Amino acid sequence: MQFGFSTYFCMRKPIGQIVKELVKRGVRTVELSYELPHVLSMDETFIAQVKELRGNGVAFSMHGPFFEINLGSYIDEVRKVSKERNKNAVVMAAKIGCDPLVVHPGYSFMTNRVRQLEEQLRLSFIEDLREIIAFAHHQGVRIALENVHMPYFFFCDLKEFPELQRLAPGIGMALDLGHAYLAKRANGSEDPEGEILTDIHTIGIENILHVHLHNNAGEKDEHLFLEGDIDMNRLISGLKDLGYDRKVIVESFEIEERGIEPVLERLKAISI
Repeated sequence: MQFGFSTYFCMRKPIGQIVKELVKRGVRTVELSYELPHVLSMDETFIAQVKELRGNGVAFSMHGPFFEINLGSYIDEVRKVSKERNKNAVVMAAKIGCDPLVVHPGYSFMTNRVRQLEEQLRLSFIEDLREIIAFAHHQGVRIALENVHMPYFFFCDLKEFPELQRLAPGIGMALDLGHAYLAKRANGSEDPEGEILTDIHTIGIENILHVHLHNNAGEKDEHLFLEGDIDMNRLISGLKDLGYDRKVIVESFEIEERGIEPVLERLKAISI
């Protein structure tokens, strides 16, 4: 596995400085956030910096935009902007060699309320997703759809992925373990980690292109790493046993709050 960190959780410094500091501490995998404030600094100087680091063996992925966008929105202008921003991220990912590009699912607040409208919006989301997948394919970029734990998102339960993949061929999964745990706990699971690993086995490890790793207490999306109720050792060991050997990106606000050193030490204990 390739363990690394997301720049989204290090917002207080310029993205170029963050990447430089992570690499200096021995981090060899970095996820770039194509979102504020860092997207504003992805200029030619930064692109050259990343390309040089890639030449020295540092691997990069990219998290696509998610502020104020909604693929499949019932508002045409929102759909248009959402697709444009994701396509801009595809172009940037292709330019600097990021693999994969993580995309958030669309959502509808009509979920379980107005079924006909919900289904219409879900189909619009699939249409938008197909368009982004096709665009990315021509750019040589793989798209990984992230599971988000709130039930009004069009990909909340891991069991939904095979149908999404059938409807949008070419999509892979960005498995967010913190979100998956919250969804299992919300459904009353007595063994959320076990159910997550069972779902992954059913989905097929080859369809998991990417993993996000963070912790919580089972009630809200806290993005912790040093604390929380999730048995991260069990999940990482389970992924290894299933044959997962791709990127695992730590997403924790504790990096800014407590410094990266304790997070690195905890990661070493998990990744052994």
